[in-house]
Amino acid sequence: MGGAEAAIADEDQYTVEGGTVHESCVQEKRCEGSPGSTAPPSTAETGGPWSRTTSIRDWYPDEHPFIKNYHDTDDPNETPYTLTTSGYPLYKRMYMPTMLQRQEPIGFKNNRGAHYIDYPIHLPHESTTQQAHYMQAIMAPNPLVIALRKDSDKVFSRPLYASPVYQYDGKPTYVTGELNYLRADAEGRELTDRMINREGDLSLKAEVHRFHVITAELERMETVLVENEEAWGQLASAKLGAIQRLEMADAIKRINANNQGFVDDALRVNEEILHGRKG
Repeated sequence: MGGAEAAIADEDQYTVEGGTVHESCVQEKRCEGSPGSTAPPSTAETGGPWSRTTSIRDWYPDEHPFIKNYHDTDDPNETPYTLTTSGYPLYKRMYMPTMLQRQEPIGFKNNRGAHYIDYPIHLPHESTTQQAHYMQAIMAPNPLVIALRKDSDKVFSRPLYASPVYQYDGKPTYVTGELNYLRADAEGRELTDRMINREGDLSLKAEVHRFHVITAELERMETVLVENEEAWGQLASAKLGAIQRLEMADAIKRINANNQGFVDDALRVNEEILHGRKG
């Protein structure tokens, strides 16, 4: 969808317009690199894999938890438009009164300059594709972009990812430490934010924001996992102690012995009832 689809269709012809760090116990236990995105600190600086066999659909998924899109036709080139939570098309007039629809939509920016986001829109039965005229970037935990065209009442939206830059010698491969200064709690955060703003790429800013949110949530989950692991160990140890004490008390034999006593009592009561009826 959008720029990601264009990249998938033609990977080698894509162009783009335009501290103190806490480490959890889980991080200490595992290696610092993760396949496909980072590498161990000992990895030499090289170009990463980037060829026609590289599938980037996993890196730029179309799905977003807050977006539901739809097509009017079976045309594979048609850009899907956005539906409401009730399943009805979301129209541009919902954003502003009719008298203001000839002006710049409220909350949107002209899709140019520092606010530019690559969002080609192909409407049904059109022979050409046009960039969106107005954009609204929403910096949610999973950023998304809303796009409008002047000649359409439909609203278009998709996840907002950093636009890829294709290079002849492949993409870089980052070691974990290189990304530390992009963390939300890194020293010099204000300077880093100013440098990102100066780059003038809103999609890059959104991707760094996503990195902030994911990193913070991952650390929170790691803390929970460590705490749960310790609690599990305590409970497992307590259970083992209980089992050993039951063994020392010969619990199963003593408890099962009472089962025969219950059977004998039941037979005796039944016999007494039968004798009573005969009497």
